[in-house]
Amino acid sequence: MTLPITAQIDGRQVSREDIRAWERTRAEKVARRLGVTGTRTDLERRLVERKLALGHAGIERLLARRLAVSERVGRAGAALSRGRRRLSSVVLTSPAGIAELVPGWYADTIAANDEVPLIAACPDHYLSRTNPDGTQEIIETTGGAPLPVRMLFDDADTGTITTPADPAFPRQWVSRARAANGTAIGGVRHQFRDRDGGGFHIRLTVEFPMTTAPFMIAAHRWHLACEFSNWIETVNDVAP
Repeated sequence: MTLPITAQIDGRQVSREDIRAWERTRAEKVARRLGVTGTRTDLERRLVERKLALGHAGIERLLARRLAVSERVGRAGAALSRGRRRLSSVVLTSPAGIAELVPGWYADTIAANDEVPLIAACPDHYLSRTNPDGTQEIIETTGGAPLPVRMLFDDADTGTITTPADPAFPRQWVSRARAANGTAIGGVRHQFRDRDGGGFHIRLTVEFPMTTAPFMIAAHRWHLACEFSNWIETVNDVAP
């Protein structure tokens, strides 16, 4: 299902097709890294197939050096930031469709390790799984970052999230992100409201260490708009 989703990024309105164009550009970049070829119409599908064929172990071997560097950078940035955060936020609205079911759908999907719709939502997604201890593990390139990063999310561990809940949004998705060694490196507060008569308004916020470069914060807004637009359309496809 394609919905008329509009994103508000850096104070301007961005159409669904603009987000799709960003997604195609990112797909071409990731495809070069993974040695994937194909036409623009099937490149994103081929990327998902390549990631699944590599498997988690193959992905981790392929990205090992980059992940090691990004972990050191993340730990240092978190230490220097001393708990201060820089926010990457975007608003998505649509006159049709629903969005409040997205957090529950995501939780169920990653708990079941049903990885395809999770990594298909953005070319920069490499791995999404739930570990035996219940933590959600993500490997992705965040927005315009030069390196992929491994993040461990725990929805029960939200004490350091600085973004306040807005009571106008009845559905909240809140989680802290940690590095592999346990260092807190940020988190999320995503807020959802369906409108009477159809449509929705959601506010997505990712908290990064204060030392994160502004260009990375700006680029991640497009990443958020991309992945959530795709997830919302998936949920609307399967919603009763």
